[in-house]
Amino acid sequence: MIERGLIPPTARIAFQNPPIIPRAAPLHNFDEAHKIPAAAPFATTQKPQPIPEEVKISPKNQRSKGKCKRSRGHHDRKSMEVTSPSRALKSPWDYDFVIYNGIIDKTAPDFLAFKEHFSLSWGSIFSLLEHIEKFLRDYAIPEVKIKGDSLVALLPEFELKNKLTKYDLLSVSENPLHIQMMLNLPGQRYKGQGGKLKAACKIQATWKGYRERKFFLKFRQQKWASGVIAIAWLLHCHKTRLKKILKESRERHLQNFRIRAKHLAANWNRIRTSRRTIIHIPSLGYSQPVRQNIADFNTEQNMQLGRLCDILDANVSVIYICSHQMNDELLLYYNKILSLQAAVKSGNLEDRSDLQDRFKIITPEAINIFTMIEQLSQLIIDHLEIQRWLFKIDYEFGGNGTAFCDILSHLKCRKWVLRESSKYGREDWNKKWAQEPALVKISEELAGILAQHAQPVNEKRFPTWRKFLHTFLSQGGVFEAYPPAESITNLTVDMLIEPNGEISVLSTGDQFHADGPFISSGTTIPQTSVDPQVLSSLCLQIGNSCKMRNVVGYFSIDLVTFIDPSTMEQQVWATGLDLAYSDQLALTQLTLYLTNGHLDCSFSTLKVPRFAPKKKKKMSRLTALSVPNNR
Repeated sequence: MIERGLIPPTARIAFQNPPIIPRAAPLHNFDEAHKIPAAAPFATTQKPQPIPEEVKISPKNQRSKGKCKRSRGHHDRKSMEVTSPSRALKSPWDYDFVIYNGIIDKTAPDFLAFKEHFSLSWGSIFSLLEHIEKFLRDYAIPEVKIKGDSLVALLPEFELKNKLTKYDLLSVSENPLHIQMMLNLPGQRYKGQGGKLKAACKIQATWKGYRERKFFLKFRQQKWASGVIAIAWLLHCHKTRLKKILKESRERHLQNFRIRAKHLAANWNRIRTSRRTIIHIPSLGYSQPVRQNIADFNTEQNMQLGRLCDILDANVSVIYICSHQMNDELLLYYNKILSLQAAVKSGNLEDRSDLQDRFKIITPEAINIFTMIEQLSQLIIDHLEIQRWLFKIDYEFGGNGTAFCDILSHLKCRKWVLRESSKYGREDWNKKWAQEPALVKISEELAGILAQHAQPVNEKRFPTWRKFLHTFLSQGGVFEAYPPAESITNLTVDMLIEPNGEISVLSTGDQFHADGPFISSGTTIPQTSVDPQVLSSLCLQIGNSCKMRNVVGYFSIDLVTFIDPSTMEQQVWATGLDLAYSDQLALTQLTLYLTNGHLDCSFSTLKVPRFAPKKKKKMSRLTALSVPNNR
C-alpha cells in the first residue's frame, strides 16, 4: 500500500503479529505417498509447530546449532542437499541471516526464508539492506548476524530519516558489543571500501583545521593587541585633554591674578588712604614635607601675630586667622599689649584705649576637620566596596569611643564615582590624576553626610556627633572599614610575650553581642569560627610585630571574620589591640582552674576530664568484740 501511494511515506506504521498466522499450503508430487501427521489435532499456542528440514547436512561437515562461522557459508555450502522444494513457515524471531564482508548471500536458505516471509514490504527492506551492506563494507566488518524482527521494526524510523547510523546497526545485530568494539577501533573506517580516499579527506580536513586555527589564534592575538593599543591611545588622549584643561584653567587663574594685581597697583594710593580691613592668614609658605618635619609648626606660624600692629593706622582694622585655638589668657595678653599704644604716646598709663573693635582673632571651627575629610575621602575612593565606616577614638575601649556612618549610601555622586572607577580600570584608578575629580566631589559632600547620619555608639557619653568629633580631633583616632557582609563574627585572642621573647596563645573566644554590634557582652571559648591553624599563624605574626616594638606581657587581639561576597572566601581582619590582661583571659584561667581542664588553642579544643566518684570502702568485719563484764 505504501508502494502504491495509498499510505503516506511519513506515516508511523506499527507491525503487530496477527492472531492467526497464514502459511502456504505444501504441494506434493503425485509420486509421493500421502502421509497423515501423528500430531494431536489441537496444538497449543505456546509451543511452535515443528519446522520440517529444508536441507540435509552431511555428517562430516555437520556443526552444532547456534554457531555461525564464515566457513559455514563457503565450505559447507557445497555439502548441502535440498530435500524438498517446499519451504515451511518460520516464526518471526527465527528469520535471522548472516552478512559476510558486507555482502548478502541472496541464495542462502535463511535469507530466502526471510525474503519470502516479508515479501509484501520487500521494497523498503531492500533499501535498508543496501544501507547496511554499504555500512559494513565501509567499516570492514567481516561477519554480522542480522535479527529479522529487529530489522523490520526499524523500517518506519528508517523511512522517515532515510539514513542509517551505527546505533541502528547495533540494534539489529545479534552481537552488538562485538560490533561496537570493532567500530570503536582507531582507523577502522579506513580499512573498508574507499578507506584511502576517506583517510586522505580526513588528513586534509585536519590540516586545514590546524591551519585555520593557527590563523584564528594569530588574528585573536592581533585583535587583543589592537584593543590594548586603542585603550592606551584613548587614555593618552584623555590624559592629554585633561592636562590641556588644567593648563588652561591655570592660565586663567594667572591671568585673573595679573588683572587683579594691576588693578591693585593702579588703585593702591587710594586704597591705602581709605578705611579698609586687612584679613591675615598666617602661613610660612613651606611645602608639605618641610611642614611635617617642623616641631611646633603652629607656634612658629603664629609668630605672625605682629600683623595685629597694623591697627596703628586709624583707617585699618585687622582680622587675624589663627591656625589653632587660643585660650582666654593669651587673648587678654594681646588685648592689653595693643591698648598700650596710646599710653606710650602720652606717657600716662591711664591713657590706655580699648581697641577690641579694631582687631579680631578668629579660629575656624573646622580647622582640624579639613585634614580628616581629605583622609577619609581618599579611603572611600580607594575602597568603593565599603558601605559603612567606623570612627574609633584612641585610648577608648568597649565600644565607648566608636561611631559609625553608612557613607556610601548617602553620597549623591556615588553612581558617578562608580562609573568613573569602572571606566579607568583598577590600575589607572589608583593614580592621583584619575581620582582628583572624584576626591573633590566626595570631599564637598562628606562633612554634611557625617553631620546628619553619623551615630556614636555610646550616646550617653557622646549625645551628638559634634561632641564626638571634638573628642576625636583633639584626642586622635582611626578610621576603620566595616566588613562588606551581612553576617560577621567577632573574635578575641589573648596572648603573652614573656621576658625571654617567647610568644604563646593563651585563649581564644567568639564574641556575642547583646547591646549592639559594637559592644561585646561576652565570649564563648574556644572559638569555632576560624581554622585554628590559620588563626594561630595570624596572631603569631601580630605577636612578632609587638615583640619588635619591645612589648612584653599580656595583650589581646580583636578580630572579625566574614565571607567576602565577591570571592565567597572567608576573610579575617584584625580590628583592635589591647595591651592589658583581658576579662576573657581571667575567666578562661578560672574555668581551667575549677574544671582541671586543658585548652589547646592550636586545635580550638577544651578538654575537661570526666569526674569518677570514689567507691566506698566496705567495713571489715570484726573478728572479736570485747564487752566489759560487770558481773
